Amino acid sequence: MVDWLSPAIIFPEVHAAIGALAVAAAYSLAPGTLGDRARTHPNAPRIAIAAFTLIVFLKELLWDPVNEVDQPFLWAGVTDLSWYLVGIGVMLGLLWIRYRRL
Repeated sequence: MVDWLSPAIIFPEVHAAIGALAVAAAYSLAPGTLGDRARTHPNAPRIAIAAFTLIVFLKELLWDPVNEVDQPFLWAGVTDLSWYLVGIGVMLGLLWIRYRRL
């Protein structure tokens, strides 16, 4: 029987959802609408996503090895970071499909 609440199943989904929500928040809080060609500050979401990715990378590099002793950066941290990137990529892909621009 599969334990659907095990960390091996829940944690990747949580990391991907956080990555996707970061992209959704960056584009929803940016001035103007995504489909509008006259949008002010079109690079604001890109900068926010890059900053989020940098913060997540630093979290996995510096915070997790200290606070999660049994999960060193090189193994669990890379896995967690890749799930964040999967969520970011999926949400960017969905936005591109909808608006044909980012």
